[in-house]
Amino acid sequence: MAGKLRIAIDCRIADFEQGVGTALLALAKALSDSNVTDQEYTFLVTEEMKCRLVPYIYGPCRLEGIPESTFSTVKASLRRITPLRFIWKTLIDLRKRLNETAQIPVSDGYVEYRQFDVVHFPTPTAYLTKLPTIYQPQDLQHLHHPQFFTETAFAEREKLYRAFCNQASFVCVGAEWTKQDFLKSYEMAPNKVVVIPFGSVFSAYKAPSQHEIKNTIEKYGLPDQFFIYPAKTWPHKNHEIILRALHILKCEQDIAPHVYFTGSYTDHRLSLDRLAKDLMVSEQVHFLGFVTPAVLQAIFNAATAMIYPSRFEGFGLPILEAFQARLPVLSSNAATLPEVGRNGALYFDPDSPSDLSALMVAILNKPELRRDLIAKGTFLLSQYSFKDTAASFRALYAKAAALSAQKHQLHRLQANRESVKIGPDQ
Repeated sequence: MAGKLRIAIDCRIADFEQGVGTALLALAKALSDSNVTDQEYTFLVTEEMKCRLVPYIYGPCRLEGIPESTFSTVKASLRRITPLRFIWKTLIDLRKRLNETAQIPVSDGYVEYRQFDVVHFPTPTAYLTKLPTIYQPQDLQHLHHPQFFTETAFAEREKLYRAFCNQASFVCVGAEWTKQDFLKSYEMAPNKVVVIPFGSVFSAYKAPSQHEIKNTIEKYGLPDQFFIYPAKTWPHKNHEIILRALHILKCEQDIAPHVYFTGSYTDHRLSLDRLAKDLMVSEQVHFLGFVTPAVLQAIFNAATAMIYPSRFEGFGLPILEAFQARLPVLSSNAATLPEVGRNGALYFDPDSPSDLSALMVAILNKPELRRDLIAKGTFLLSQYSFKDTAASFRALYAKAAALSAQKHQLHRLQANRESVKIGPDQ
């Protein structure tokens, strides 16, 4: 392989406001800071998302915003021009071999046309391609909590995940728990599933000044003590348990702490509002919607503790963000979360609001407990770094490219042997 290894990191996703969006910004910065001369990284995004990544792209990184119209143009080119027409035909044949005629996306041809060496899909959104790929499906929540998915969504997710895992050179996950889950559920070779933990995404941003924290407190009317939960209002994020814990504290202990929720809304927000009203805790509950990373950091710095009651996570980035903000963490004990937070957090059953309410009281009333958790979280954070994340991906890119080169060489040798067997007269 001559010259630099050219990596396409395909970030053409619809929603950059989810956690994966901010993680991509942090990954871009870490790769941009990499002192490498043998690899270059091209982040592919939709044109409207380009401005979000621009500040984090420099050094060995490139950014290409691709308008939707480009997709159909490239497809048309693939059908017309040799050898592009051959590329398009092989992609369609690949999908047919999987007995799928429409449901599994096929490459629009852009990555093949640009002759990238490896394609990295850092989110579950992917497509079939003949190029070597690294796939990050995040988690298998649909297998553990099918109640949060329609039958159609479940079937589609299962079909796509299996197809993209099958084609990938490597499947990348954030935690050992998640790796074992994939190995058990999808029966892949152990060396195909690679664990690469992320660091705190706050490392990509400047820490808020005291003036910025003060302005944020004033803007949102934050009290002296309050809890924060940063999560989009998906049902599995389990906002309900916080509302029920607030009800217990109000009725049984005459305590009325405030909780601030950040993150984009889904339709589930309406049921949360109704539940808060039924439990008579509406005045203590504040939905702020999506806030910028700068504002979120300021809120973290002012909060008493973060509550993270999710029923299922493939990693748990907000725990590391809280550690960086020196914010105590009360976490669900579900899935990967104890692996990520270890002894830096206090854990509760995601189905037990009484467990959570007891921890909330403890963290409000025991300054020494808060100090202990902050010290442990700060120590644990030193073991997570986006610099290390970037280094791990760089090694994986090289490994995927080398594996692909070996396969091509093997195919050529086999083809030569076959031609010798057949002979010129046959």
